Amino acid sequence: MKEQKKSPPKETLTIKHKLGILFVSLSVLMLEFTLIRVLSVSLWYHFAFMIISIALLGFGISGVTIILSSKISKAEINSFLAITSVLYSVSIIISFILINKIPFEPFSLLLDSNQWLYLPVYYLIITLPFFLAGLIIGQLFTRFKSNINSLYFFDLVGAGLSCFVFILILPSFGGSGGIAAASIIACLGALVFAVEKNRMQTIALFGAAIMILINGLFLTAPDSYLPISISSNKVYGNYLKENPDLRILTKWNSFSKVDVMKDDEPPVDDYPVYTAIIDAGNSTTNIPQVPVLSDTSRPPFDASNLAMLLKREDTAKVFILGSGGGGEILTALTNGAKSVTAVEINGILNDLIERDFTAYWTTALAKDKRVRIITDDARSWLRGKRIKYDIIISAHTISASATNSGAMSLVENYILTEEAVREYLQHLDINGILYITRPESQIPRLVTTLKIAQQKNGGSDTKTQFYIFKRPPSEFEIDVSYLSGVLFRKRGFDEFDIQRLKTMAALLNLETVYDPTSKQEGVFKDIIESDNIYETVKKYPDSKLLPATDDNPYFEHNTDFTDLSFSHVKESFSQTDRAIITLVQKPVAESTLLVLLLQTIIFSALLILLPVYLRFRKDPKVKNAKKGKYILYFALLGLGYIIIEICLIQKFTLFLGQPVYTMLTVISTMLIFSGIGSMFSEKAIGLLKNNVNIIYIIIALLTLLIGLVNSVIFEAFIRADVLLRVVVSIILIAPLAFFMGMPFPYGMSRIDDNSKYLAAYSWSVNGFFSVIGSVLAVIFSMSFGFRIVFAISAMVYLGAMFTVRKLSIEPNKLT
Repeated sequence: MKEQKKSPPKETLTIKHKLGILFVSLSVLMLEFTLIRVLSVSLWYHFAFMIISIALLGFGISGVTIILSSKISKAEINSFLAITSVLYSVSIIISFILINKIPFEPFSLLLDSNQWLYLPVYYLIITLPFFLAGLIIGQLFTRFKSNINSLYFFDLVGAGLSCFVFILILPSFGGSGGIAAASIIACLGALVFAVEKNRMQTIALFGAAIMILINGLFLTAPDSYLPISISSNKVYGNYLKENPDLRILTKWNSFSKVDVMKDDEPPVDDYPVYTAIIDAGNSTTNIPQVPVLSDTSRPPFDASNLAMLLKREDTAKVFILGSGGGGEILTALTNGAKSVTAVEINGILNDLIERDFTAYWTTALAKDKRVRIITDDARSWLRGKRIKYDIIISAHTISASATNSGAMSLVENYILTEEAVREYLQHLDINGILYITRPESQIPRLVTTLKIAQQKNGGSDTKTQFYIFKRPPSEFEIDVSYLSGVLFRKRGFDEFDIQRLKTMAALLNLETVYDPTSKQEGVFKDIIESDNIYETVKKYPDSKLLPATDDNPYFEHNTDFTDLSFSHVKESFSQTDRAIITLVQKPVAESTLLVLLLQTIIFSALLILLPVYLRFRKDPKVKNAKKGKYILYFALLGLGYIIIEICLIQKFTLFLGQPVYTMLTVISTMLIFSGIGSMFSEKAIGLLKNNVNIIYIIIALLTLLIGLVNSVIFEAFIRADVLLRVVVSIILIAPLAFFMGMPFPYGMSRIDDNSKYLAAYSWSVNGFFSVIGSVLAVIFSMSFGFRIVFAISAMVYLGAMFTVRKLSIEPNKLT
C-alpha cells in the first residue's frame, strides 16, 4: 500500500501577518518620502519625482516575479516573509550606498555618453528595495486573498502612519538617518514574521537583530556612515564639499536641507553674510550680520531698497512674502519701517535668525520689536488677515515648491497665480507698492498677471503703475539676468518718482528696463499700454503671458507639451554647472516629465508586461482565460487612485499652507481611511445588496465635488485656525478615501482562490498603471488644470464601474 503524500498545512492569516504588513508598508512609504528628499538634494527636484514611479515599478515587478516563479509562489509563507523582510532591510542600505557611488548626472545625458549606462543601473538599484517589499506584500495578498479586506487595511494604515514617522525622523537625523530608520522598521516586520521559530525564521531573527544594531550605529552619525553625493552640476553644493571648513551647520526638516556656510568673499556693504544653501543649491539666501541697528545704520546694497524708496516717512507697514535669511527685513528696518511682518515657510531659516545665530549674528533682526517673524505659507497667512500694508515684498520667492515638498514633486505653491496677486493688491494701501523679483525670462508673464489682477479687482489702469528693472547678467548668467523685478503702485508713479527710482537703481548697479515716462518699446510697453490685454498677448504666440491660476498654478510652465521639440529636450539634458540658470529659462520640467513618462512606459513594459506575456503566451489555461476585463479594471484603479491623490495634495497645499500639514493631513487621511474602507468593504457591499455600482458613483461624485467646489470651501474657512482647517480637510477627504479603499479588494474577491496567476497579474497591472498615472497627473494638470483632471479621475472610476460588472469568479481555470 502506497504511502499517501501529506498535503501542506493550510496557511492561516494571523495577527503577525497583519502587523508585519503594517511595518513593511510603513517602511516602504518612509523610504519613498526620504528618497524624494535625498534626490532633491543630490540631483534636482525634477528627478525626485521619479522615486514615485520607481516605487510603483518595483511593486509591479514583484507581482510578475510571484507569477513566474513557482518556488516563490509555493514557498513556506512565514519563512519567506521573514527572510525577505531582512533582505529588504539590507537592500535599503546597500542600494542607498551604491546610488551615491554612481556619478549619475541626468541633465548631462546628451553631453556625456556614460550617463546612458549609469541611467538604467541607477534606476534598477533604487528599484531593488521596492521590489523586495513588493514581494512581501504581493505574497500576502495572493496567499490570503480571501482576507484581502483585512490585509489591505493594515497595509494602508501602515503607509498612512509613515507620514508621522517621517516628520519626526528627518529633522533629527536627516536624509541619511531616514534611510536607516526605514531599514530598522523593515527589521521590525521581519521580527514579527519570525515569531514562530523554525530554521529559516531563526536566521531571519538574528539577521534582523544584526541589522537593527548596524542601523542604530548609523543613526549616531548618519552623514558620516551614509553620505549623500551631490550632482557636479550643483555649484554651491560642490563648493561646500570642497571647502568643508566654511560649513557652519546643517539642518533638515521634512521638506528641505539647509547648509549654512561662511561667505569667503568680502562684503559689498556694511553687513557680512552667511549663505544658507537649500537642498545643496536648488536655491540660496543670505543671512546678514546685524548685531546692532541704530538711526545711522545704512541700508544693505540690495535691490529691495527700491521698494522702500517711496514709502511714507516712518509709518510704513511692510509685509514680506518669503523672508528667507532676513535680507529684506534688514532693508525695511534701515529704511525706517514702522513694522515688518515677515512670513517664511521654511522654519529652519526662521530658527537660524531667531535662535541659532541670535547671540552673535542676527541679534538686531531677532530682537527688534518692530519685527514679527512667522513660519507659515505667506499667501495662506496673508489671505486670512484684514490688514493693509504700505509695502509688500516678494523677493525671488521660489514658485516650484517641489523644492519645499516632502511629498510629491513638481507641486506649485500658489505664490504667483492671478488669485494670489489679486489678494496682494487687496492688502495694499492705495499709495502702497508691490515689489516682486523673478528671473528675467518670467517678468513678462508677471506684468500681465499684475495688470489683469488690478483690472479684476476693479482698480484703475493709469498705465503709469509699473517700473521694471534688472541686474545686468553676470559672466555665469551670460545673456539673461537671474534677477529682474517689478514695482507696482496702485495710484501710479509720477515723473519725480521715476527719477528717484532710476537714480537709486543706478546706485545699485541695476538697469531700468521700463518706466512710464520713457515707455521703452517692446513687450512691456505693449502689455502695459494695452486696453485689451487678451488681444495683446496674441501678438506673442511663442510666449505664455496669460496668468497662472489657482486651478493651473504652474507659473514657471511656459511651454505647452504640444510645443516641445527635440531641441528643447536636447537643451534640457545638455547641462553643466549652469543648470540652475537653465531650470528657470528653458522647459526643463516639461522635458523631464516627458522623458520620465517614456522611460516609465519602457521599463514597466519590459519588466512587468513582457515577461508575463512570454511566459504564458502558449499556456492553454492562461490563453483561454478572460484576462482582459481584469487587466482593464485594475489598470483603471491604478490610474484613478494615484491621480486623485496627487491632485488632492496639490489643492490642499493652498488651503493648509505648510507642506508638513498637507503631507500629514492629505496623505495620511487618504491611506488610513482607504484602509478602513477596505476593512468594511465586504459589509458595505452586503448592505448595498451587491449593488456595487453605488460605490463607484459615490467616488465619482465626491471627486467632482472636491474638484469643483474646493475654492468655495477654502474661502469660507481661510481665516480659521490651522487646526480647524486640518479638521475640515479630513472631513472633506475621508469619505472619498473611505470609498476608494473598496474597489481594489472587491476586484480581488472576484478572482477565484485558485487563480493565483490572475491575482498577481492584477496586482502587477495595477502597479504599472499607477506608475504611469503618477506622471500623467502632473502632465494633465499642467495642460488642462485641476478641475479637468478631477473630472477625468471621476470618469476613470465610472469606467471601472462598468468593467467590474463583467468580473465573475471563474473557478479552477488558472492556478
